[in-house]
Amino acid sequence: MDGYDLVDVEVTHESADGLLDSLSEDARVGDHTQSVQAVRLQAGQPDSELRSLKQLDETSVKLLEHQVDAAYRALFEMGGKALLADEVGLGKTIEVGMILKEMHFRETDDSVLILTPAQLAKQWQAELREKFGLDFVCNYDDEFSGFDDHDYIIASIDTAKSDRHRSTVLKRDWDVLVLDEAHYVKNEDTDRYDLIDRLSYNYAFFLTATPIQNELTDLYNVVSLLRPGLFGTRDVFHQYFVNSDQETLVNRNELQERLNEVMIRNRRADTDIDFTDRTVDTRQFDQSPAERELYQAVSDYVKGAYSQNQGQKLVLMLLQKEVVSSPAALKHTIEKRLHEQSELTHADELETILDLVENIDTITKQERLLDIVEEARDNVEKGRVIVFTQFRATQRQVLERLASEGYTVHSFHGGHSSQEKEQIVEDFEEDGGILISTDAMSEGRNLQFCNMLVNLDLPWNPMRVEQRIGRIHRIGQKRKVYIFNMALKDTVEEYVLERLYHKIDLFQQSIGELSSILSRLEESGTSFEDEIFERLVNAGSEVDLENDFDDMAIDLQEQRELADKLEEFNSGVFDGFDLGASDD
Repeated sequence: MDGYDLVDVEVTHESADGLLDSLSEDARVGDHTQSVQAVRLQAGQPDSELRSLKQLDETSVKLLEHQVDAAYRALFEMGGKALLADEVGLGKTIEVGMILKEMHFRETDDSVLILTPAQLAKQWQAELREKFGLDFVCNYDDEFSGFDDHDYIIASIDTAKSDRHRSTVLKRDWDVLVLDEAHYVKNEDTDRYDLIDRLSYNYAFFLTATPIQNELTDLYNVVSLLRPGLFGTRDVFHQYFVNSDQETLVNRNELQERLNEVMIRNRRADTDIDFTDRTVDTRQFDQSPAERELYQAVSDYVKGAYSQNQGQKLVLMLLQKEVVSSPAALKHTIEKRLHEQSELTHADELETILDLVENIDTITKQERLLDIVEEARDNVEKGRVIVFTQFRATQRQVLERLASEGYTVHSFHGGHSSQEKEQIVEDFEEDGGILISTDAMSEGRNLQFCNMLVNLDLPWNPMRVEQRIGRIHRIGQKRKVYIFNMALKDTVEEYVLERLYHKIDLFQQSIGELSSILSRLEESGTSFEDEIFERLVNAGSEVDLENDFDDMAIDLQEQRELADKLEEFNSGVFDGFDLGASDD
């Protein structure tokens, strides 16, 4: 729990009164500042409405009722300091856009710093410009010349905390701070937390869909950065609000009142948004004899090498994933390994695998991919399809194959500059065709103009699968979404897909639900991918492997039940604290 243990204490009426006094005293510390900020926001402008909304172009942005309400409450009921904690996909960025537009209208935004994960900085910049007419410089722009040279800046939080920029960022008094994905600063022992803790600002808006990920301390740390003193000290918070086993809350009404001062959380179920349907089509294909021989040779090599030297684990795991992605991906890694380590054990086996790669004339997945994209060419607007793969070598091979068939193709990977990535997305939207992407595309980007996605190979971590799907299945998507999963029969890919992903109903869940399942499963320190690999290499037979994956599926179902209980707990925190326990 971020380095702190829950305090095991029975809260009596007498001690509760003392703790409440302590909480109230801490909360009063910032009252005067809050009042000054609120007055400044309202100066010269009545706060009965968001006046800047009249300036917005309705063709650029469609504002939803819950978003307008959130912006209004953040500005005028919370004094310009708010935690926007809507569930995934409800448009928290739009809420911030409205807030910043209104502050610009009221001239209370002399300097604004927006901190985001690196991959989302350019998207924030584009959305604020296109939807709200707000111009920000991004730290990835050529014209960016430092945090003391511009008044409206969007930057990755890791750039801001770097040795090069940290002192400059902290030296300024910022009018407005926006922090995206605020749960990344929940750990007070990190440089990110320390940066936000030391920043000077008048107004602040934090965004997160998961204010509680594992412990109530997550919520305490994030809220205390935004509104210091609201919950008192950490010890007081634990003693006053949490009982020793952390399964029920005490003094829930008081916690609710304090959260209502700073947090806004809209849930999908409570909005009138009609998300489009998601159709999942899983296609499994028989391997050719040459592909089957190659897969068996790689699996045998991986098992043998791992049993002798566990230090090779990451490379061996990579080979097991690449063999079901493409011969090109496998060949690239083996040749690199042979070149870099001339005295490599099992070199003869790797040379044999390379010979088997050369024997493959037809790549089953790529041929079957042609069937899918041909359907799209006839039935989907501009024939747009996004094809995801984990490997650059696979990406290059697929690009060549599709281009040879006359398709318009686009390539997206982590090696592109920020400007190149923006241009690729624009070209894909304008020209249509097939976008072949690595997982560099899988977080944050908005691609609602496309409604068809193919997982050419499947990551072993289900979060990454849902992140891919989330690029097209989100607010703004007006059509049914089609997801195609491709897998080779009798491979680890089939086991992962059929025995794990379908057991937890992966393709119908949200990022938040998956995060809860996986975070609780991985508390032991073993990742989801590690677990799959260990079961794969340690199985003595095909029957053992099937049984092992069935056992893992049962574990997942149990974790899902725990995740459901966590959701009930969160609902208690956010939606009235009705957890069936009386206040002490």
